[in-house]
Amino acid sequence: MNQMISRTLLVAVPALLFGGTAAGVALRPSRTAADAVAAARGLAPSISITATSAPDPAPAVMEEGRALWVNRWDYGSAATIRTLMEQARRANFNIVYFQVRGPGDARYRSQLDPCSPRLCGQLGGVPTWDPLEVAVREAHSRGIQLHAWINALSGWESRTAADCRGLRPSVAGQPNHVLVDHPEWAMYTRRGRPMACPNGEDEYVYLSPVHPEVRTHLARVAADVVRRYDVDGVHLDRIRYPGADFGWDPASLAAFGRDPATDREGWARFRRELVNSTVRETNDSIKAVRAVPLSAAVWPIYDRTRLGWRESSSGVAQFFQDTWGWASGGYLDVAVPMTYFYVADERCSYRPRRPGQEPNPDWDCMVADHVAGMRPSGRHVYAGIVTGLPLSEIARQVRLGRERGVNGFSFYSYGALNEQNAWSFLANGVFSEPATVPRMPWLNAAE
Repeated sequence: MNQMISRTLLVAVPALLFGGTAAGVALRPSRTAADAVAAARGLAPSISITATSAPDPAPAVMEEGRALWVNRWDYGSAATIRTLMEQARRANFNIVYFQVRGPGDARYRSQLDPCSPRLCGQLGGVPTWDPLEVAVREAHSRGIQLHAWINALSGWESRTAADCRGLRPSVAGQPNHVLVDHPEWAMYTRRGRPMACPNGEDEYVYLSPVHPEVRTHLARVAADVVRRYDVDGVHLDRIRYPGADFGWDPASLAAFGRDPATDREGWARFRRELVNSTVRETNDSIKAVRAVPLSAAVWPIYDRTRLGWRESSSGVAQFFQDTWGWASGGYLDVAVPMTYFYVADERCSYRPRRPGQEPNPDWDCMVADHVAGMRPSGRHVYAGIVTGLPLSEIARQVRLGRERGVNGFSFYSYGALNEQNAWSFLANGVFSEPATVPRMPWLNAAE
C-alpha cells in the first residue's frame, strides 16, 4: 500500500421456499392428493378449502466485497490476529487482505523468500510461528475470506541507513533475499544508476521487471502460497514502477534497443508491457494451482486526461499500470483503486479542500471512472477508502460507491480503523446487513 497517497451492488436471487402446496391452497391432512385436485377444481363442494397466501420470500443477501487491509506491522502475535479477525467479523467485513510479503521477505514459512525481520528478528532467520497459518484459520472460523497480500516489485526498504544495513545474507539453510544474490536486478534511475539505499526517491529499492527471473520469482512465490495455504485469493501491491524516471537499467535499455529520448511513447509502452507481463505470469501461476481471484491495489487515477486533471499523475502513464488492460486481458479479477481522498464539494474537482493544502482529487469521480473502465471486462472494482477520514465521510463514500455500481470496498487500513474504534459505527450503519463476497463466474468457467 502506498503511504505517499494515504494521509458494491449486486443482489443475489433468493430461492423461494413456500410452505404448504402450490397455488396457496392449504389442505387438511386427512385428504388425499386426488381430493386436493378435485377441491381445487370445485368438484367436491363438501371438502373444506382454505386459501392462504404464500409466505414472504427470504430477504435477498447483498453481494458486496468488504475488504480490510491488514499491514504487516498491524499484527505481532496469534492473539492480535484473533482480535483483529473478531473485530472484522463484528463489523461485517467479509475479506481480509493480510500482508505476508513486504520488501521481498516472508511473514510465513517460505523456502523462496527469507523470513521477515519483523517475524524472525533478522532477515532470513528461522520463524517460530506462522502468521499466515493463524490468519487463515481465524478468518475462516468467522466466515471471512483470507487473501494473501503480496508486495510485488518493492525490493527492499530504503527509508533509513538502518533499513539498508538489514539487507544481508540469511542464516544457514534459509533462502537469501533476491537483492543479496542479484543486486543487478535493482531498478535504475534516469541517471543510469541503481536506486540508492537509503534514498529520497521512494520508500523502497524496486526490482526491475525486465529480468525474467524477477517475474518468475514473484509468480513462484504467489503460487507457493496458494498451494500450501488455504487462502481465498492473492492481492498484489506495488505492482508498478515507482515513477516515470525509473527503468534505465542496462538490461532494459538493451531490450528496448534504442535511446528512450528518441521514442518516449515507445519507451513508456515498453515498461508498461513489462508490468503487464508480471501480472499475467503471476495470475497464470496462481490459476494453475487453484482458481482463486487475483486482485491488485492500483493507482487511484487511471488516466488523468479522461478527467481533465493535467496536474495529476496517471497510473497508466507515470507508473505503467494498465489496470483496465489487465482486466480485459483476463488476468486481473478485482481492481482496488487506492482512492484515499475526500468526496469533493464540486464533482470532479481537483482543487485543494482548503487553501494551502494538497490537491484533493474527487473520490466520487475517480471511482466512477474505474467502474466505467472495468465494465467492458466484467471484472470487479472494490473502491478504496482511507480510514483516517471522519466516520461521516467514510459512510458517505460507501453510499456513493453503491450508487456508482462498485462491487465492494476496501478499507486502508486496520490500524487507523482500530484507532477510531469504528467497528460499531460500521456494524450499526453502512455495514449493518451482512453481505457475501460477489461471485466471479469466470473463475468456475476456467476450472
